[in-house]
Amino acid sequence: MYFSGEQAHQLDSKNRIRIPAKYKSEISEKLVFSKGVTPCIYVLPYSKYAEMVDKFDKLPPFSKDVQLAISAYMSTFEILEEDNQGRILLPQSLLEYAGIKKEVVTVGVRDRLEIWGAEKREEVLGKKSFEDYMAILSDRLS
Repeated sequence: MYFSGEQAHQLDSKNRIRIPAKYKSEISEKLVFSKGVTPCIYVLPYSKYAEMVDKFDKLPPFSKDVQLAISAYMSTFEILEEDNQGRILLPQSLLEYAGIKKEVVTVGVRDRLEIWGAEKREEVLGKKSFEDYMAILSDRLS
């Protein structure tokens, strides 16, 4: 399963969102939410989360820095479930990290979704042009 595209929507007054229908129809398992590498919320199907966590087993178990990095990252993961009306309550820590106030953009990025505060996404992506991002990809894929 690969996600792409984006969908603008809103956080409700109780910090709940709905996963946009265009993505939800592709998901048949629990979802795991965490801080992203960029200031957004990563949403992973449970199987993708498990694959990623399994990779941590290959890292040095006696490296203090590695183990602290794993701990810092893993502490942000939450399995969040929908209520009866299809809404998901997002933890305050994730909302603050992603700069989410009201306007939200959910983006499909390969095997995950990213939930961004709309303003934060414009701020971060606006540091480079679309052509700059394409050049970065071209350089890395060459």
